[in-house]
Amino acid sequence: MKKLILLAILAGLTWWYVDHGRRMTDADIRASYEADMDATRRFDGDFLCARMSDDYTGSETSRQDGSDSEQRFDKAGQCQRIKRSIEAMQKLSAATGGRMALQIDYEIKDIELSPDRKRAIVQTVSTAKLGDMTLARDRSTDHLIRRNGHILSVASEARVWTYTPQ
Repeated sequence: MKKLILLAILAGLTWWYVDHGRRMTDADIRASYEADMDATRRFDGDFLCARMSDDYTGSETSRQDGSDSEQRFDKAGQCQRIKRSIEAMQKLSAATGGRMALQIDYEIKDIELSPDRKRAIVQTVSTAKLGDMTLARDRSTDHLIRRNGHILSVASEARVWTYTPQ
């Protein structure tokens, strides 16, 4: 009897790991993006880096003052960018005693789940402001998977508009 119970538990864990633990729902994805925003507010770059798969690839096309530039990066390069941004936000917050912080608003425009719910394509729009001043806007497309119960980004494409304060 003990062997039967152990076998049933092992079968359940195997099913969860192989199938169910890799499925996503709309609510899971939205919760994942909320957790990212919370990590940004806490200045937790490590959390944001952990949300990328080891084989992550990203591209960003930026437009500032009428000129475009394009960058491509892997997980290490994107983590470096994230940590530099977090550090700058932290310095700004510390220099103003927490009175002034970068405000990032985002909106999920579309979530397209694959039929087996193991992959998703998510389109977002975000705006970065400092007080009343808009610093940047972006449109991003993220390609997501779920491994071991964690939603990870495997690829991302972004189009960023950066504004020079007047």
